[in-house]
Amino acid sequence: RTLYKLVGSDYSAQEPRITTFLGGDPAMRAAYLEGKDLYCVIAANIYNNKYEDNLEHYPEGTVLELDGNKTVCGYKTHLNKEGKERRSVAKMVLLALTYGMGPSTLAKRINKTNQEAQEIFDNFFKSFPKVEELINSSKEFLRTHGYVEDWAGRRRHLTDYFLTPYEASYMDPDKLIAQTFNPILGCESRPLVDDKLTSWINRAKTTRNNKEFDELAKLAAKEGIILSANTGRIAQAERQCLNARIQGSAASLTKLAMIQIHNSQELKDIDAKLVMTIHDEVMLECPALYAEQASEILPRIMIDAAAPYIDVPMKCDPAVESRWYCSEYAVAIQSEFKKYTGKGLTREEAFQKLYDNHPELPKEAIDNTIITPANVVIIA
Repeated sequence: RTLYKLVGSDYSAQEPRITTFLGGDPAMRAAYLEGKDLYCVIAANIYNNKYEDNLEHYPEGTVLELDGNKTVCGYKTHLNKEGKERRSVAKMVLLALTYGMGPSTLAKRINKTNQEAQEIFDNFFKSFPKVEELINSSKEFLRTHGYVEDWAGRRRHLTDYFLTPYEASYMDPDKLIAQTFNPILGCESRPLVDDKLTSWINRAKTTRNNKEFDELAKLAAKEGIILSANTGRIAQAERQCLNARIQGSAASLTKLAMIQIHNSQELKDIDAKLVMTIHDEVMLECPALYAEQASEILPRIMIDAAAPYIDVPMKCDPAVESRWYCSEYAVAIQSEFKKYTGKGLTREEAFQKLYDNHPELPKEAIDNTIITPANVVIIA
């Protein structure tokens, strides 16, 4: 009987690379062309420091003084805590912009004041002006067309953007029917708005926040008026317009790669078959004998699929597993076991905790995960 393996490959930083492509920012594009970490490049511009100061680990050859002794760093041997924090902020800034977050939301995420978050945004846009242009042009396209497009031309309609900010209607069923039922078409039609309803809508426009609007809606209800706000849905549609283009582009690229994977004669020759996708990862199933070969072919196909259309180099990280995310799951189980024994539980008590917390796994699988050395962990 043939033993099969799962071979996966995911696009590394797929959405930031597509953002770079859509915006055409030369500084961001240069980072990928030079093989640099984009988030570290962003951090260097935000904090006005060196690229190396924002890496998660000190560069190889860096001399550190630890406990009074000089130490030379190897490749990713010493964590740069401050650099890691700055890189995380840079990553959050890019995510905030592409997901339509404002300064106040970013401030909460990175534990800064609203003014500090706004300054971070301003510094980012000074260094990468094309991203601001991309955001504004996406919003303008939505206002003009009612939809946005990804790089392949697929459309995402965001009709909520064109809703009326505030609406008012009567609670009285008879009045409600008179407003909304069209006897000729036999269907709902646009509600009629009289002077009284218009007055409440105008009052709603003067509210400054949700609390004020809620209080006004309660007053309207006492007079038989239903006052509702669409401002949240409108704002959400505007926030989605850029992200829809980025995620849509990522999905289109992955679909294009899937077609080429399916048609690949190289993969057919080793009986490697497309199984599924998980976000930006593509999974194959193939005989274990050819798993390593498939792990070389798969990322090449995925990268080549993008090359004719996207001028930012793509990168893929392959992996071979007996079961999907087996290694990551095993590491998590081992970490949990160490936590329990570190708190003073006996090995037997720690094992029982794992049995109770993970009913999805047979006891033998948990035993094997803990007892077997980490480099050959097997989850049954």
